[in-house]
Order: sequence, then structure tokens, then C-alpha cells
Amino acid sequence: MTDDRETVTASESLRRSEAAEQRSEAAVSKIVDTALSAVAAIQRVRTLHRPVEHRGRAICVECSSWADGSTDNPPTEHPCATIQALGNQEET
Repeated sequence: MTDDRETVTASESLRRSEAAEQRSEAAVSKIVDTALSAVAAIQRVRTLHRPVEHRGRAICVECSSWADGSTDNPPTEHPCATIQALGNQEET
């Protein structure tokens, strides 16, 4: 009788271990997806706040509302506050 109990206990332990591993893999996958989404969002922000040359200085396209060689807002030097908040580390 003891052998049967040990077999059931071992089987249950293996089943629980496999279930825990599946949950861990799902959690890691979700973390990776979230990180990739965050990296993509940061890159979109960097693209919006990219530098452009305007009258001899680098300004932020987004903050300055730059289009077709002119700005709708006062020119904002690059790196702007948004890029500075991201740590000013350009992605390569």
C-alpha cells in the first residue's frame, strides 16, 4: 500500500510542478511582451521628439510644431524636456 501512495504522491507532485512551470512561462511571456511594448512606445516618443536643424540650431520637431521649414510654436531646443525625461539616450 505504501508504494501506491508514494506513486500517487510523486505523480501529483510532478503534475503540480509542471503546472507551476507553465504558469511561470506564461508570466515571463507577459513580462517580455510588456517590455517590448514599452520599448516600442519609447521609440515612438523619440521619433515624435526628434531633432531638426532650424536656423542654425537643433530644435525638437514636436515641441516646436515644426513643419515645412517653419515652426508654429517658439522653437524648443533639442533635447527637449521629453527626451531629457527619457534619459537622453538615443536608441540605435
